[in-house]
Amino acid sequence: MKAAAAEWAADQGFDNQALHAIAIAIELLLKSYLLNVATDDVWNRANIGHDLAKALHYSAQAGLVPPSRIEWIISHLHPHFQRGGFQREPSRKWPPGFADDAGEVARQLAQTVRLHQRHGHIDSASSPEKTTPR
Repeated sequence: MKAAAAEWAADQGFDNQALHAIAIAIELLLKSYLLNVATDDVWNRANIGHDLAKALHYSAQAGLVPPSRIEWIISHLHPHFQRGGFQREPSRKWPPGFADDAGEVARQLAQTVRLHQRHGHIDSASSPEKTTPR
């Protein structure tokens, strides 16, 4: 649902709205991956909160191979998202095409997480039991 809203907003030139939806989608996708392989909701709330960089870090530690540009996308979104800036700074300017790039990375992440959940691609060093990421 968030991905469709983000795509519509980007098509309309509403980059802040699109990027806010994309940031939420990325956060939820990374946490979904972690819930599936390594953590529980309580751990995610205590250790990640709404921190996109931490969510990516712990997901990668738990075996996720994220889309190649996600770190770049998060480096731009995270500081703004973390401060609630999407509501406070509605006139923020983003690099040209950034909303489209971020949307594509979010779609790639969704496909990766979906494939993992469908086929159970777990790193060979991982145990089938849930463990806390280090």
